[in-house]
This record gives sequence, C-alpha cells and structure tokens, in this order.
Amino acid sequence: MRKPLVFSCLAGLALLFACMPAMADANLYFSGAGSNSYNGIASYPYSLSVNGGPFVPMMCVGFNEHIIGGESWTATVTPVGSLDPTTNLLDYEAAFLFEMAVKDGGANSNINAAIWYLFEGSPSWTPAIGDLLNLAATQTYHQGDFSNVILYTAVPGSEMNSDLEGTPQNFLYATPEPGSLMLMGTGLVGIAGAIRRRLAR
Repeated sequence: MRKPLVFSCLAGLALLFACMPAMADANLYFSGAGSNSYNGIASYPYSLSVNGGPFVPMMCVGFNEHIIGGESWTATVTPVGSLDPTTNLLDYEAAFLFEMAVKDGGANSNINAAIWYLFEGSPSWTPAIGDLLNLAATQTYHQGDFSNVILYTAVPGSEMNSDLEGTPQNFLYATPEPGSLMLMGTGLVGIAGAIRRRLAR
C-alpha cells in the first residue's frame, strides 16, 4: 500500500520542480511579448520557456538588445540573493523594482523602463523613471534578499534563429515564494493522502 503513496509524492515533486527554472546554465525560448508597452516598446511580461518547460512571465532588462519570437539562447542562471549587494547593487535595485512589476502584472510600464535605464541609461529619463530609481536607491539591501528573483544573463553568441541584432536581453524571473511552495507542498500531501485512502478501499 505504500508504493502508490510514494509514487504520488514523487510525481507531485516532479511536477513542482518542472515548474521551476533550473539553477544552472539554461536554454531560454522566447515566444513573444504581451500587450503591455512603454511608448510602443513591449514591456513586462514577456513569455519565455526555460529548458523546454512551461512558459512563464519574465522581464527583459536590456533596452538596446533585441529579440523576436522563436529565438532561443543559453543564459547563466543567478539568484539575485546569492550576489553581494555592495558590488551588485544595480541587480538588487532591479529586483526591488521587478517585484513591484510582478505585483501589478506589468500595468505600470514605467517600472520596466526604469530597470532599462538603471542598466543602460535608455530610454530617455523621465520624472516617473526618476521617482522609481530614487525609490530603489533609498532601500537597504542585504545578501539573501530577493532569493526568489532569478537573473538570466544571455551567453553571447549562443542565440539560434537570431534576428542578427546582437545578444538577446537578460531577463528577470520570480520563482514562487517559500510560502507559496509550502502551500503547494501541503496540497500535494493532501492529494497523496486522498489517493492513498481511495486505494486502501
């Protein structure tokens, strides 16, 4: 009677890990951007697949690089919380702003524009961008903050089906918070228990 329960738990864990990006070099596939835009330029969320997994919403952090639907490339995978906030302050500020965008679903496209400006000084500065950058700059950051925010850094020259406009953008992605994972885990245990009871009849 234990085999079905063990199988159910393993299947649930496999499903859980399949929904999370791997913490190693990854292959990204870009299917397209949504309807949000900043002055006509597509902004968060973009739809990407990691290592052939389900499509998830990500934010491009490069304004001067360009990709088109159907492109794929290799990226290094780095949790922002693993970085030193002193030497990687911009990454922490970007993660702070990115979490704001995640909460509003990308409705405020100025957030994505502020992140573009943070890294590349483009697009043109506006008061709205300046307010967001000032807000990010006034925060206190500690190593380990934003451990759920993953930075995908494009590996130059790894793109396939390229539009020949250079290296694809780097992207940010937010994995489920620990609380969400705990809730999902509790649900999986409940499902396994129900299956076990049903099989025991």
